[in-house]
Amino acid sequence: MHSEPAVVGADHIHTSGVPSLTQGAYGARGNLELVACDAADGLWVFWFNADLDTDPLETPDVPPGSWSAGLRFAAGRRYVEAQILQSTLGPDHLEVLALAAGGILESWYWSPGPGFQRRVTDAATGVAAFAADHDRGTVRVAIRDVEGAMRGLVSPPRGYPSRVWLPAEGGPSLGIDAADAVTAAGVPAETVEPGTARSTVSTRSGGMTELTWRGADGSIRHLGVPFA
Repeated sequence: MHSEPAVVGADHIHTSGVPSLTQGAYGARGNLELVACDAADGLWVFWFNADLDTDPLETPDVPPGSWSAGLRFAAGRRYVEAQILQSTLGPDHLEVLALAAGGILESWYWSPGPGFQRRVTDAATGVAAFAADHDRGTVRVAIRDVEGAMRGLVSPPRGYPSRVWLPAEGGPSLGIDAADAVTAAGVPAETVEPGTARSTVSTRSGGMTELTWRGADGSIRHLGVPFA
């Protein structure tokens, strides 16, 4: 075991589905940003202070090496899946795609001041599952619709913060499970809810594999594994 997994969020917060994590642009070393669906209503965002004790402390409410308590947004609708992406636009805004229980794939973005705002134009309807990525302002999305067919969308940066969603070929892979990486890090397999493990990379401490999953107790867990 490289270190003990951290529990993300307080005991009173009940989330569902697969959490999504990315390395953000904020802080001295690039904080981690995590979004998850509330079990009943809306979305939660949490962030991890990746700074060191020796870095300038800009957020005394979240000490270095700790997760925030969480902020709920998008109240009034139940979501089944969400993904967060660090944008280069804004500058350094955050993109969130959130799949509502009725199959609508909503497009949100975060900017300083207003916080999270839902765009007028949704990305798609009739969606069963999706995956997204971001490259220099362009967002690509792969969608599996409710009938099982696959299709792609792309949204170029022109007109930002508005987005137009256009048909596209291909897209990122859906739902790559990282259960093997979690158990390889020393986490007992029986403590990992099947299908919820995900892996991404960050530049923290010279490079980390950032693992997230839902524990058998329903809580979100996070573990950073240094590059070999």
